[in-house]
Amino acid sequence: MDPIIIDHPGLALAGYSIATGKRDDDNLRQIPAFWNDYSVKLRQPLLDALQRPHAPEYGVVCDFEPSSERFRYLIGMECPDERALPDGCERRRIAPAKYAVFSTQPAAPADFGQAIVQTWQHIYQHWLPASAKWEHAAGETFERYDGRCAPGQEMLQMDIYIPVRAKAL
Repeated sequence: MDPIIIDHPGLALAGYSIATGKRDDDNLRQIPAFWNDYSVKLRQPLLDALQRPHAPEYGVVCDFEPSSERFRYLIGMECPDERALPDGCERRRIAPAKYAVFSTQPAAPADFGQAIVQTWQHIYQHWLPASAKWEHAAGETFERYDGRCAPGQEMLQMDIYIPVRAKAL
């Protein structure tokens, strides 16, 4: 599972976030629960505010603190203007950067969460340590959920964006 390397232009997002962390695998429980809550209560008001019937969604790791392994996880959509947003909604800007983009293996809806976890594990346990050319760079890591994982799809797929920089030779 090799990534493609791109120069990403950056994003202006609007969405909702939670505090979570990697200790005791809190993120593996809290983020899926947050997605469920978001899909039931928060997605439609955000779409209405953005005046869209649907839009790609992003899951963004923000404000990562290495010492505590705590971070904020934002679920949102692109919002390049200053329109009014629902209560509790926040804005985030992802700066332009070079990214390694990994696509999950296509998976049935019941197996999609596991496919996402396996892709994250592959990135951090295998690809980054083995890469002779690239290393993790500062910046937000994010997931992009587009039409490949829209309701009604038999097989689901999404992309994970990891900020990278060339290793010094």
